[in-house]
Amino acid sequence: ASANSIINIEADSDFILQKLTYQADDAAAAYTDSTRPIPNITVQLIDSGSGRQLMQNPTAVASFFGTGELPFILNNPRFFAKNSTIQVAYTNFDAAVTYNLRLSFIGYKIYSSL
Repeated sequence: ASANSIINIEADSDFILQKLTYQADDAAAAYTDSTRPIPNITVQLIDSGSGRQLMQNPTAVASFFGTGELPFILNNPRFFAKNSTIQVAYTNFDAAVTYNLRLSFIGYKIYSSL
């Protein structure tokens, strides 16, 4: 199954993306660190401001997003212009499980001074 979502960058500021995390569960089931699900889902991120994909091919969530305890840190923070969007395309390759997936884009805003 595939799905898409859009993250809006607000009009008041640009956004600098520094870290990425994910959290996944199977039907809201409880889990511990040792039973944390690693979803068989790929993601593709597209910056509408530049029209570019952030990676050449869809990438496994666990390869590009870290956990809350250990986020994936971008070597070069990514700039997103105000009024643009981050388009996220998901593909679930697990035939038996439908995951609840939450992605976090961690960074800071840059406000224009007038």
